[in-house]
Amino acid sequence: MSQVKLNISLVTTVLNDQSGCADFLKSMAAQTYLPDEIVIVDGGSTDGTWQFLQNYSHNQFCSLQVIQEIGCNIARGRNLAIAQAQHDIIVSTDIGCTWDSLWLEELVQPLLKDNQLEAVMGSWQVRWQDLKTDWAKVEYALHDGLKLIATPKSHASSRSIAYRKSLWEKIGGYPEDLTLAGDDMVFALLLQQTTTQVTCAPIPRCYWQRPVTLTSFCQEAFRNFRGGGEAGIWLDYGVLVSGRLCFEAFCLMFSLVFLFWASPTWLGIVFLSSFLISAGARVRRLVPAIQRLNSCSYIKNWYQLLVFEYIIRVWGVIGYWQGFVWGFKRCKQCRERLRNLKLRTV
Repeated sequence: MSQVKLNISLVTTVLNDQSGCADFLKSMAAQTYLPDEIVIVDGGSTDGTWQFLQNYSHNQFCSLQVIQEIGCNIARGRNLAIAQAQHDIIVSTDIGCTWDSLWLEELVQPLLKDNQLEAVMGSWQVRWQDLKTDWAKVEYALHDGLKLIATPKSHASSRSIAYRKSLWEKIGGYPEDLTLAGDDMVFALLLQQTTTQVTCAPIPRCYWQRPVTLTSFCQEAFRNFRGGGEAGIWLDYGVLVSGRLCFEAFCLMFSLVFLFWASPTWLGIVFLSSFLISAGARVRRLVPAIQRLNSCSYIKNWYQLLVFEYIIRVWGVIGYWQGFVWGFKRCKQCRERLRNLKLRTV
């Protein structure tokens, strides 16, 4: 691709990930289009990340600005990085991903070619060869690969997105009153309602790295859905998923009560049948996931898929409703911004 110079600022945040920072800077130095500057906001790392960034100078390929604000959340870190950025073209990503060398160039090219364009939605994906544990492979199979092939209407993650700083100002930045997660989804919703001058980079060149343990997957689900609950979005998910989980738990509990300790027994059979029908529908949904695992020559106990399905949904709805309640008191500004643009929210 042509190497036409365009002044851009690449922004990201970090907390306790020294090795991720090293990989990030190495990958950015290998891009076919180099950023003019990188701005990294550290949320208060205690593992040497802050010192590593301050001392980084190995064949430095662009200006590196490192800011620390102890205790800041991701949204605050992103806003702080963008506010300090020197250029109008902002590219956002997440440390902990990996990137093809063409990632940055393809993301900014549309903004170079069209001065009226305000944003580029970036694609991303999870690659099978990057997965390190059984649980990561189970998630991959359940979600048919985990990827976003961006369109101009996509709600792109801030792990792969480019926009003009003037658009960020018009939107009002990322919602800092969200505790930790969900800010990039809200930002994308606001972006799509603020401008129509949007295009996409449809080839995934940003690769999202997944957690390793089941515990870390649960923590991620809790965190992400808590952010959605705080913002007051995804209410359909909260109601339908939690409703079905409660229905299954209710049916299973009362089937045991009526089958072993109470009467009439037929009522226990009704409750048990209702549970089995709902749970059976879940198992049926797992068939394509099992086939995907088999196609990757990965054969493990199928019950891992069912365990993952239930546990992640349970932690997701717990996080969602905790955030939903918390948001009435603590996230009023974010919810008001969404309501002002007539987006569906509480």
